[in-house]
Amino acid sequence: MRIAMVHSTFAVRGGAERYIEDVAAGLTALGHQVRIFSRDTAPGRPRITARLGDGMPGPLRKAVVHLGDLIDPTGLGPRTLRDFTPDVVHVHNWQGLGVIPPARIANLYPTVHTVHDHAILDPNNALGNLGRSRMLDMLLRARAVWIRRRFRRMTLLFAAERTRDAVGAGANGRVLPLAVAGHRRDWPPGERDVFLYLGALSTHKGLDVLLAAWDPAMGTLLIAGDGPLRADVERAAAADPSVCFLGYLDEAGKQAAFTRAGWLVFPSRRAETFGLACAEALMAGRPVIAAAPVRPPTAADSSLLIYHDSAELPKLLARAARMPLGEYTSMAASAAADGRGLDWDEHLAALLEIYAAAGARP
Repeated sequence: MRIAMVHSTFAVRGGAERYIEDVAAGLTALGHQVRIFSRDTAPGRPRITARLGDGMPGPLRKAVVHLGDLIDPTGLGPRTLRDFTPDVVHVHNWQGLGVIPPARIANLYPTVHTVHDHAILDPNNALGNLGRSRMLDMLLRARAVWIRRRFRRMTLLFAAERTRDAVGAGANGRVLPLAVAGHRRDWPPGERDVFLYLGALSTHKGLDVLLAAWDPAMGTLLIAGDGPLRADVERAAAADPSVCFLGYLDEAGKQAAFTRAGWLVFPSRRAETFGLACAEALMAGRPVIAAAPVRPPTAADSSLLIYHDSAELPKLLARAARMPLGEYTSMAASAAADGRGLDWDEHLAALLEIYAAAGARP
């Protein structure tokens, strides 16, 4: 099977980008021909709205760029895929490409789209605009209807029911939990008083909430990643020896961090579709401490400690650090059982079945 992976850009390398590369490598190993296409590999002239946005104040520039995603398509499109002639196209992120190019691709090739975020509903991806005003909500609903209409020929894949329900995908929406490629092994027990934050260093991921909640008496806080709050994390690590900044980690670095840590802390403030860091934690047999709105969808209650308000987080961290060994061992075993359910080979097999079904549609 010839499979084209379409993604807006790899300028930022987060969980979605790693997932795409892992899927491509896995399917290639199974004998399929896979090629990744992005705006980086198909340069074109800047969009009109991108040129108009230059020099505008931040919020206005962002609005113009988002408008470009709807009505100003240039760059990657059906012509980019013409020489490859794929049997199926797998779209991962259309923002930055525009709505219309993937829609045109779906008119020519069987197409599936993994919905990694909430961009269909909200240009900021995390439902941050909804509820601000009645007029804005009406405009965003109209925008979502227009996008879904353009994507009607695609099979939309969602990592969790809650994302499909939020987007309102209808008959062409399917739930396929994400998985993480990696070597499965028996992980040694982690340290109950060592906590790991893994992800973007930003306020919308709740890192500032975690830093404010942290007390050196709790143990050790490992922070891994990169982003706008990097300087804040470096200052915290310089001032407090219980805070250890690991920087951006490769696969070996992640394994070393999970080997030491007993917990993953997932304090994100905004809606999350899945949380690949949580999947990695479960595969390592590490329970997760998470904010209630971003509860990992693949984790059992017995694998989680949940807080509903940021004021609860310090007490929850202290409780986790002092948890009796038997109770922690039970939670770690539950997390490991959840992790075993995220089988990478089964995930690839499910994708191939979905590709075949998409190709069979008229």
